[in-house]
Amino acid sequence: MKRSLMMGTLLFLATLTAHAQAQTQSEKGVVEQIRKLDQERIKAQVTADSAALDRIYADDFIGIGPSGTVRTKKEVLADFASGSLKFQSITTDDVRIRVYGDTAVETGLSTMKGQDAEKVVPEENRFTRVWIKQGGKWRLVSNHYSNLVKHQ
Repeated sequence: MKRSLMMGTLLFLATLTAHAQAQTQSEKGVVEQIRKLDQERIKAQVTADSAALDRIYADDFIGIGPSGTVRTKKEVLADFASGSLKFQSITTDDVRIRVYGDTAVETGLSTMKGQDAEKVVPEENRFTRVWIKQGGKWRLVSNHYSNLVKHQ
């Protein structure tokens, strides 16, 4: 009896460990997908590629820029197409991506050189992005920037 209880416990623990490892592998795959998509998003913003941005952004996307400007997907695409929003470069650092099922939250530091309606975009910002899986594809549903505050 003790032996079968011990074997059952060991089997249960092995199953839990295998499940945890599979989940970790799955999350790593999602993190890599999000990193790749975010690099595509950055490239699309620098080149004003509205078709790529249309594919990456969810239809109900809401973005909040470092100056507090709120834009829908339609407004973002129109601003890139018109040239009122343009970037010469965008880099990210200190990026963390946490996965919660069909949702991923990405945070980090963004350094941007660009113009928004003829005003210089604040160069150093902290960001939070929310990605969701829709129709089997990851889409950016929300993006929020805050000016970086440097502690002295």
